[in-house]
Amino acid sequence: MVYLTQQDVESSGGGYSHADFKQAGVSMTDSQWEIYCKRLIDSITSAINRYCRLTTFEQNTYTEYHGGRGATGDLGEYLERDRIVMIREQPVISITSVSEDVATVNCAPSWAARLPRTSTSVTGTADYQLLKRGSFLSYLYFNQNVPAKGKGNIKIVYLAGYEPSSEIMDDIRIISLQIADNILSRRKRLQEANAARTNGTKDSADMFKLDADGAIFTEDIRLQLDKYRRMRTGGAAWR
Repeated sequence: MVYLTQQDVESSGGGYSHADFKQAGVSMTDSQWEIYCKRLIDSITSAINRYCRLTTFEQNTYTEYHGGRGATGDLGEYLERDRIVMIREQPVISITSVSEDVATVNCAPSWAARLPRTSTSVTGTADYQLLKRGSFLSYLYFNQNVPAKGKGNIKIVYLAGYEPSSEIMDDIRIISLQIADNILSRRKRLQEANAARTNGTKDSADMFKLDADGAIFTEDIRLQLDKYRRMRTGGAAWR
């Protein structure tokens, strides 16, 4: 899952192609340029995801495990916090399944399906519902069959991410192009500066250190990404 294509890179501000760059002192071939663009795009995508603390902005199916809190009330009752399970990847589009391992820890796992609350739920069958805080944060709330205390005994399969045509994905593509242009323009400047020397321009591997000095992963780019950065507080809800 990446945010750019080779065509996007070639149509960026500099209008770059294989003819603009060298590898080991020799002009790149089409295949070398294709490999370079792939590495460039992968590096940019990884850097953005790492900075924003998420797996990807694109839609993806996730399977994640949480630990149940059990009943933590003084009288052995379930408190509100015991009924809530925060989902890690956001925004959540849909829940595929929720299940609880009801076996003891010295036995093989036994996953019992938990049923969602829907418009067609039969009375008394809805175990959980998907609720939202604000525009993008979703979580599970257990009405009944609240998971017992355990480690990794809640399994959630769900779809999360942004529509390919959404404004947010358009914004991420624009930011990705800015980073690509910063890398390529810097590489070209170094190549031109070294043209009269015997040592060639740095190879592509050296040019993918996006946040080494801020010249590529600039403060402006960081500011643009800050509004998408996940600020997770952690705690028991994330177990």
